[in-house]
Amino acid sequence: MYFPFLDEAPEFSRDVLEAMRQPLESGVCSIHRAWGSVDLPAQFQLVLAANPCPCGGSTGRQCMCSPTEKRRYRAKLSGPLMDRVDIQLTVQPISPADLHRKEKREGSAEVARRVAEARRVQAQRYRDDGFALNARAPGSRLREIFRFTPQETAHLDTALERGTLSMRGYDRVLRIAATIADLRSIDRPGRDELMAAAALRTQEQL
Repeated sequence: MYFPFLDEAPEFSRDVLEAMRQPLESGVCSIHRAWGSVDLPAQFQLVLAANPCPCGGSTGRQCMCSPTEKRRYRAKLSGPLMDRVDIQLTVQPISPADLHRKEKREGSAEVARRVAEARRVQAQRYRDDGFALNARAPGSRLREIFRFTPQETAHLDTALERGTLSMRGYDRVLRIAATIADLRSIDRPGRDELMAAAALRTQEQL
């Protein structure tokens, strides 16, 4: 598994960004030429980072970008590409208060243990399916395993009906919710986990 990190993602060529859509969806890169075609394995976890505008947005000075410049900058990351990005977070600048927080925070070793246990649980869950992670589970399989109630998925169903959440996005929310439940060491994701997963897709207005 590869973990490519694209910093300043909107500065990449649009053709490069759009070429990742199929591999992100299928885990396969298909190349078609006059002599024939070939399918290459291409499973990877993509991480994108972007500023809110061309000038950086939080450099300690007033932003001078026009609304048109901001829209053009953000539009370089197309809707279809972002629909394939499971978790979308807006990160706020660090404040002096953040530097002086006293509460104990979870350490890397503890996080690593929870992740390892979550992956073990997932491998056991899908032992007869030919894959080992929630990220590879079809939405239909997740619905079969967890048997979500209409009350649990009500907010997702409403968003899907209104068109603010695609079917692809719906299934990706289920995968994130399942992973949140595994990291919390609970048997199945419920409404709280589904709500948390939906909140991690900031492009979806639920």
